[in-house]
Amino acid sequence: MKNYLLILISFFSIPAFAQDDLLNMLENENPDKPSPVYATFKSTRVINLQSNETMKKKHLDFRIQHRFTPLDFTAGNNYGAYNLFGLDGAVLRLGFEYGITDKLMVGAGRSTIGKTYDFMLKYKILQQTTKGKRAMPFSLNYFGNMGINTLAWSDPKRSNLFTSRLSFVNQLIITKKFNDHVSLIVSPTLVHYNLVDSVKNPNDIFALGIGGSFKISRSSRFNIEYIPRLNGRDAFNGLYHDAFAIGFDIETGGHVFQLHFTNAGGLIEQQFVARTTDEFNGVSKLRFGFNLSRTFSMEKEGK
Repeated sequence: MKNYLLILISFFSIPAFAQDDLLNMLENENPDKPSPVYATFKSTRVINLQSNETMKKKHLDFRIQHRFTPLDFTAGNNYGAYNLFGLDGAVLRLGFEYGITDKLMVGAGRSTIGKTYDFMLKYKILQQTTKGKRAMPFSLNYFGNMGINTLAWSDPKRSNLFTSRLSFVNQLIITKKFNDHVSLIVSPTLVHYNLVDSVKNPNDIFALGIGGSFKISRSSRFNIEYIPRLNGRDAFNGLYHDAFAIGFDIETGGHVFQLHFTNAGGLIEQQFVARTTDEFNGVSKLRFGFNLSRTFSMEKEGK
């Protein structure tokens, strides 16, 4: 009986040892093979800034971006408790993002500010990898969009051009995931407006987005970002300011819920990079907001 048991144990042990040996052989044959780095951020956005993440092929993301008016604790009919610290007023963007491939994502949305429609694409140029002599130390993406302001013309009798409604963004997204807890982002950005208020104001605004994400738990992250403008600071008589944001990601199943505070009222790059009207000078000018993301698979079952 003991001999039978010994033979039986040996028989079932052979595949296990063989599998371990096969994996060891593969690792020895490819010790320098680069391994892609995933989940640098939890969403396609850090807060306002685009992240390096794109939707998987044939996956659709429905995104709701909601931003309230400033908290402002000043007493008065338009501020403080009377306005429920900003909750009585809000701006909204509804958008869709779709993965054409695992590297290429397209999207469209509509914001209440300027009744603006936007169309975007994001492409992964380089992906961070680990291991090996040829490992890529960072990820690089390109992001571009076009905005169409559809507000009624202030003077409909004037000869108005459709091209005057258009604005554009070109952005490089450079990210690095240092470990399971820390990821950083740098985003050189160019915003172009076909029409500006005055010949003294530049049509092109350059900015440099900087941000970080810090893992708190398996399903939550702390995020922070700042977007300083590199030109045009004095052209608008101090009307516009640099955007700042701080917040948290909470992942629940197929949803990513982002809670944040920011001085920016806009929800697309044309609005928050170069058209933030509230200066960040303390809690009173911050706006509470949230981004809600829900992903759907468009792949056929069984594939």
